[in-house]
Amino acid sequence: MGSSRDIIESTLDSLAVYLQDNTIIYERYRQSVAEIEQREDIPRARVALYEQSEIVDVRVDDEKANLSRARYGMDISVVRAYTNDDASQGELPLADIRDAVVDWARSLNASTITGQRIYTFGYDGNTGITRTARYVTMTLAFTAIRDLHSTQS
Repeated sequence: MGSSRDIIESTLDSLAVYLQDNTIIYERYRQSVAEIEQREDIPRARVALYEQSEIVDVRVDDEKANLSRARYGMDISVVRAYTNDDASQGELPLADIRDAVVDWARSLNASTITGQRIYTFGYDGNTGITRTARYVTMTLAFTAIRDLHSTQS
């Protein structure tokens, strides 16, 4: 039986293998931008995957009544690397990471990665960019179809 934690860990581990970037740290929780602002341990970027919500009463079809739709969020935060207030130097690397994450999501076999705890994992788009003095952050939205028979904890 798999848990929600297992889904997050196996999915994020898959992304880390796909990106193969040792200047990105991978974390399994959401953090406020104000808290990220204080951090000194992020070499270039932080990618954090977390569960946002689950709709347990959605029947995907008659044959698979035990599936639900789960929403996941992914925050990508890039350390400010620009001078003279040229924000593109923070946002362009952010866009490059986003594009790589979208490529990963398109190629992901979610059922295999998560041991059939989720069947699909699809990118829904980004929900905007937040810029602070040190970081540029973008939140990406994903929807997954999850098996309710698997233990969720």
